[in-house]
Amino acid sequence: MTPIKCDFGIAHLPFAALSVDTSGKIIEVNDRLEQLTGYSCKELHGSDIENLLFKEVISSYTLYQQKSDQHPHTSAFSYLIELPLKSKQTLNCQVKVSEINNGYLLCLEYQEGDPIKMSASIKEVTQEQKLITQLKKQNRYLHLAERLNQSGHWRLDLKQDQLYWSKGIYIIHGVRPGQYQPEIASAIDFYLKEEQERIQQLLDDAIEYKKSFHFKSTIINAQRKRVQVECIGEVELNDNEQVVAIFGVFKDITQTVETYEKLKLLSKVNYTIKVPIFFIDEADKVVYQELSSQMASEGIGLFDYINFSIKDYLRYKGLAKEQGQIKQANISFDNYISVFDLQVVFESEEGLYIWIVENTTENYRKEQQQIISNRLALLGNTFGNVSHDINNVLGVALGATEMLELKVAHGSQDIGKYIDRVKNAIDKGKNVTERLLAFTRKPAVKIIEFDPIQEIKENQYLFKQLLLNTIDFQCQFDDIHCQIKFPQGEFINILLNLVLNAQDAIQEQGLIGTIVMSVGLNEQKMLEIHVKDSGVGIEQENLAKIFDPFYSSKLVNKGNGIGLANVYGTIHKYNGEVLAKGQCDLGGAEFILAFPCRVFEQQVNTCKQKKTKMAMSEKSVLVLDDETSIGEFVALFLASKGAATEYVQSKESLLKVLACDCVFDVFITDMILPDISGREAVELVQEKFPEIKVYSISGYIAEEDNKWQHPVLRKPFNSEELADFLTNN
Repeated sequence: MTPIKCDFGIAHLPFAALSVDTSGKIIEVNDRLEQLTGYSCKELHGSDIENLLFKEVISSYTLYQQKSDQHPHTSAFSYLIELPLKSKQTLNCQVKVSEINNGYLLCLEYQEGDPIKMSASIKEVTQEQKLITQLKKQNRYLHLAERLNQSGHWRLDLKQDQLYWSKGIYIIHGVRPGQYQPEIASAIDFYLKEEQERIQQLLDDAIEYKKSFHFKSTIINAQRKRVQVECIGEVELNDNEQVVAIFGVFKDITQTVETYEKLKLLSKVNYTIKVPIFFIDEADKVVYQELSSQMASEGIGLFDYINFSIKDYLRYKGLAKEQGQIKQANISFDNYISVFDLQVVFESEEGLYIWIVENTTENYRKEQQQIISNRLALLGNTFGNVSHDINNVLGVALGATEMLELKVAHGSQDIGKYIDRVKNAIDKGKNVTERLLAFTRKPAVKIIEFDPIQEIKENQYLFKQLLLNTIDFQCQFDDIHCQIKFPQGEFINILLNLVLNAQDAIQEQGLIGTIVMSVGLNEQKMLEIHVKDSGVGIEQENLAKIFDPFYSSKLVNKGNGIGLANVYGTIHKYNGEVLAKGQCDLGGAEFILAFPCRVFEQQVNTCKQKKTKMAMSEKSVLVLDDETSIGEFVALFLASKGAATEYVQSKESLLKVLACDCVFDVFITDMILPDISGREAVELVQEKFPEIKVYSISGYIAEEDNKWQHPVLRKPFNSEELADFLTNN
């Protein structure tokens, strides 16, 4: 029989090809096969085909034999085979034969009925196999994700009118794939009757208007269990922009909804009014929100309600994640035009941040007015004692000054002790006025961290000024170091209220008595302050009413019942606790205040570390003050330290100096002058000397004036205080 040859020119084929004889020896290869396998033509020629195949692959001889039994021996045939092929580059190179002229080129040549040669083209499909394997793996991952996420996907084929459900959706509906065939009508029947029409309308609109949809609803599954579900649908369009199918994702959100409801209830504990609550996830997406009845638009967001910046938002978010929960009252982001109470709770299991915000601007303003009113009342009570102290100070200073005059008139040199008396008297007077200014200044509006024991120690003078001389006031402190977060001014105001109430209780039975304030830590490591007195005490039936607004057991002209109500409200607003006992070991009542605190092993030094030397030598200093004695004193003192000084006392003299060619390194100015303000003076000087260092001195400037960026030294001051001020600022 004449052999049928496949003259396709293996050597010139644009793809890898080889030929083998009946013994399985390679008799012909082309360059492409060399590139594919990494073997040279010399290495392949005459070698056994099985050297390129793995043992589990059928041998070429068996392949010939099988195919010769299946096909006529007088013709060549096409056959597709896929097998792993060895190569130098890889251990497993998956290959298959190429397709030529709609047939597969795997040609066998026969001679007299026996196969004599097989020629095959080869195509590498390694990447295709990896891709298929990866897709199979991803499909397994998809089913796993659906099961873990309690979700599934579906597809409605409009051409075939068929609805496909993934396994996840069967599970949600409580049915099995072999027992239930999903159809649109029967699938909609799972929904509550009042929801079925809405679901059908969403599908109809998606088909007619080519729009996606999203809804939440409730189904009754095959086990008659209510399931909260969420569905998202997207339309599939063909090249003609016609809807051919709808693809959707379906999710069981029953647990999520229940969790949100639980968190919402938890977040409203201790809230007597309905306030906006926002549930925001880690990706800063609002997943749920509950707005008060006054806010009609549900489109309002957290940033629409509270006017803080992204930076503030991220800071509170970070604190909530770190601490679990943060709560702050009376915070503002616009210089107290609007004021808020803010609470942020982080639920780690759900990955949610619960933002509870309440606009308290109106209440805050009323509170500030009440605080000022209370302080004015306290100031009226203490005015008599304070004026007595100031008169004593002035008497000492006047007497010492007259003694100086007499000594100088008689030519005596022993005048040092009288100068010291004047200076000491002035220091005492300064201390009195500073305490009064601190007490009457605008109430603190920011929560700060400070040492409460140090705060009490620094204000013992003010407590004693408010009390009668016949009352023994004692302070007892445990050896502890801690800090609390609280409005600093309000902390002392609360204690003053309690001390004055204790004095009133003592006066109900006489003028002589004892008040003891003790400070320490309780078993919960909270700072605990006890205020006890030897007064009349509180009847047991009145203990439950003493913190009520406008309740008072005093005479009409002795109290309005607001003081203790303010104490209670302020303490609880800032996470503290307050307790009253009708009787104590001194005989009268006892009030116990508790504050969350941070305890330290040693006292925290919040002061700036002092420098050892005032660096004024060879500096050129300009001094402005309308008080000649103060201005000349500052200029002479700095000159004694090596500075070159120039003193002016008015706007006119300041402008004359600035018009000269003088250069100044430092400018020291009074804040209040007859013809120019300190701000205006600084602007004039900085216009000529932009890099000049500015210091200010003043008898009074509000500490809350954050716009004034230069350090301030209070009048009166001595040389030591001036040197310390210039050294450490």
